[in-house]
Amino acid sequence: MQEKYSITFPWVGIVYIDNTTGALSWSRPGADPVAKSYIKKYLFDEGFVEQALGILDPAINDEVRTLLESLDHI
Repeated sequence: MQEKYSITFPWVGIVYIDNTTGALSWSRPGADPVAKSYIKKYLFDEGFVEQALGILDPAINDEVRTLLESLDHI
């Protein structure tokens, strides 16, 4: 298993996610703090941090399954 996951963004360079702690580190330490804040929020919202930590559950739960089945009848 990887020690760190990495995602590349043009504004801040490479963002590393530690798979043990979920801590973010940046390849460009002097990057714009506003861009870093936006990217940090994006990584949490889209599940990148959870994926790196191994806690993202890919299984579809019953509520989602019911919703998807109800869409077929529309």
